[in-house]
Amino acid sequence: MTNPFALLGVPRKLDLKSSDIDRLLLDASQIHHPDAGGDQNLFLEIRSAGEILKSPEKRVRAAIECEGFSFDGRGEIPAEVMGSFSNVASVLQDIDSFVSERSNALSSLGKAVLDIRVPKLKADLEGGISNLNELKKAMIARFKIFDERGWSKCEVEMGEVARGLIFLTKWSAQLKEANGKLFEALLGG
Repeated sequence: MTNPFALLGVPRKLDLKSSDIDRLLLDASQIHHPDAGGDQNLFLEIRSAGEILKSPEKRVRAAIECEGFSFDGRGEIPAEVMGSFSNVASVLQDIDSFVSERSNALSSLGKAVLDIRVPKLKADLEGGISNLNELKKAMIARFKIFDERGWSKCEVEMGEVARGLIFLTKWSAQLKEANGKLFEALLGG
């Protein structure tokens, strides 16, 4: 694996500001852009490194691999993340049920009766997304601790955080998709 930190000249730490990554990515991209006489393959590697470093879950995975450890996606997941699973699953199931029932409703009155559930569904969606965002912030806040202690001493914890962030990102995307389904169902008449 190419070291994305070294490729972009980013300090070897997890606690990075997005603006710093963007600035270094822009600088490296301009220098190595094929239109400016740069190497196409190096340019693509730089863009890929930027994507890795901009994503907290990919950044921590890259740090694990740069340290020479292997990442196992099937290991422990932080309890606070797993504690959110049932809430996310419940919200997704409620939205799918509503969308299905609404699409099968034969009359405007039937749809109107179902639409009474929309405010609660939206509140549950927003609450779920907010909860996942708070958990994600808490996971990312641990990056500073990993940097202070040294990555080589934090392999297990970094792996747990990486796996937690993967789930949080996946569930956030599913909730956002469910929000789109809800909106489409309401527009469908």
